Amino acid sequence: MRRPTLLVTLLTLAAAAAPALAAGVRTNPENDRRRGPAMDAGYFLGSPTPTYQWHGCTKVDTHYWPIPLAGPSSPSGKSTSRYVRFTVKVGGGFPRFAWKAKPGWRICGVQAAAQLRSRSVRADLLAEIGYPSGPTQGSTSAASGGTETLSVTIPKRGIRARGFEQFEGQTFSIVAFQSVSVFVKPKR
Repeated sequence: MRRPTLLVTLLTLAAAAAPALAAGVRTNPENDRRRGPAMDAGYFLGSPTPTYQWHGCTKVDTHYWPIPLAGPSSPSGKSTSRYVRFTVKVGGGFPRFAWKAKPGWRICGVQAAAQLRSRSVRADLLAEIGYPSGPTQGSTSAASGGTETLSVTIPKRGIRARGFEQFEGQTFSIVAFQSVSVFVKPKR
């Protein structure tokens, strides 16, 4: 039996304020230059669009892959590639992403628009999350042949929008990725 999919854009949250509101942490990982690319994996950012900066870096390349409501998609997609080379593999389901910084660039961090699912919620949620990476390259877990193990917890009062209360305070698994945004800075 197929679960209903709810692709949610949280227009009520400003992208710049989402990390501070969502997790209630003292350090905002969006602005903190001391945070490495492997940090803040699974951090809930809210709206399924990348923020202006991540870990203090503003240079970003993004690869988009639409998630069709009917299931897995055929090979197509769009990306920017000024700083990062993307590889997308499709086979047996949804796409798997891999990325590598071009010479002269270093990865600060990665955000992903991911389709999230929880057994305790009747619909899926599309949201932006922090995703781990190495300093020069990375991939979604499935890109290396593994299973996606990263989970995302949405804090209570993490969305603060009417109709989304069922998602708050829940832990979600990643079902598919819609986009991956890699934030970079020049190597020194």
